[in-house]
Amino acid sequence: MSSNKPGKTSTVNNHTQNTTPVKLADVRRKLHQKQGPEYWQGLEQLAETREFKDFLYREFPREASVMESSVDRRNFFKVMGASLALAGLGASCSRQPTEQIIPYVKPPKEMVPGSPMYFATAMPLAGYAIGLLAESHTGRPTKVEGNPQHPASTPNGATDIFSQASILSLYDPDRSTTALKQGRITTWETFTAAMDVLINGTKDAAGVRTGTGLRDQGGAGLRILTETITSPTLASLIRNMTNDMPAVRWHQYEPSLRDSVRAGAQIAFGEPVESRYDFSKADIVLSLDADFLSCGPGSVRYSNQFAGRRAVHGGLPMNRLYVVEGSPSLTGATADHSLHVAPSQVETIARAIARAAGVNAPGPEVDG
Repeated sequence: MSSNKPGKTSTVNNHTQNTTPVKLADVRRKLHQKQGPEYWQGLEQLAETREFKDFLYREFPREASVMESSVDRRNFFKVMGASLALAGLGASCSRQPTEQIIPYVKPPKEMVPGSPMYFATAMPLAGYAIGLLAESHTGRPTKVEGNPQHPASTPNGATDIFSQASILSLYDPDRSTTALKQGRITTWETFTAAMDVLINGTKDAAGVRTGTGLRDQGGAGLRILTETITSPTLASLIRNMTNDMPAVRWHQYEPSLRDSVRAGAQIAFGEPVESRYDFSKADIVLSLDADFLSCGPGSVRYSNQFAGRRAVHGGLPMNRLYVVEGSPSLTGATADHSLHVAPSQVETIARAIARAAGVNAPGPEVDG
C-alpha cells in the first residue's frame, strides 16, 4: 500500500481509487439542469464520481470484475472435492435425533389414518372472533376455511388473508411451547406458586400466613397486560380480580388499535358500540380512509355483500363506491372514484361532505 496525499490517488490492492472530494458547485449546477423527479443515493452518484462508478461495477458479486471468465477442469474438481469434504465433515459432527413412528395401540374411534377430520373453531382478530372450519390430519391442522354457519363468514364460508395465514403460526419454530421466566424454561406450576406468594404472602408448613402480599395493599403494584379481549369468560375473571383488589390495573394494547372507532361511536351514539353495516342495501358507498374490504371486523361479510351488488341481477342497480384515503388500499383499488389525500385532510373533506348533505359541520373549505 502506498502513501496517500491530499487531492491525489492511492493504490489499494492494486486498484486505483480517486480521493478527490465532491465539488458542491458542480452538484448544484447539475441540479439546476434537472427537470422532473429524479432519485439518487447520494452526492457521489449525482456527481458521477469515479468511486461510485467503481462501486457499481464491482457490487454483485464482490470482485466479479477481476474474476476469470472461465474455470479449468482442475480447479473445478478442487472446489467440488473441498465442498464434498466439508459436507461429510458436517454430517459426521452432527446427528439428527432419533424419531420413531409408532402406530396407535388403541386408535381413537373417530380418527382414520389418511382421512381428514374437520372441527369448528374461532380465531380472534382485533378482539372479534372469525368462525373457521379446521382440517386436521392425525391431529395436525393443515388447512382452514370459513364456517358457513358463522355470521362473520356468511354466506359461503369465506375467510380472509389473516385466517389463511394463521395455520402457519402453529408450526412457527420460534413459538414458545413452554412457560418462560426471564428467557428460561419453567413450568406453570412454578408460576402459580410464585403468584400465590406474591399476592397472598408466604406461608409456613402448616399453611398459616407468615407475611403480607399484594392483596393486603389492594393489589397496588400489580399490572395485567393483554391484547383486546371480548371473551365474556376471560373478562369476567379479570373483573373479579380487579373487584377483589381495586388497585390492580388492567392494560390492553395492540399494535393497531381501534380506539378512534370507539371514540367516534361514543360521540355519535353516547356509548362505545360497534357499528354494523349492510352493504347489500347500499346504492352509494363513501369510504373515508376505511379499508373495509380487506381488514377489520366484518370485512369478510362486507366484501361478500359489496360484491353481490356489483353484479347486475335481480333488478337492483349496481352500487357505486367513492373512496378518500391517505394510503393505497384494496378498497381504494376497487373504487369507482378514489381521491388520495394526506391523512390530515380526511376530516376536512368529511366535514365538507356533511355540509353538502345539510349537516351542521363547521370547518375549513376544501381547496380544489
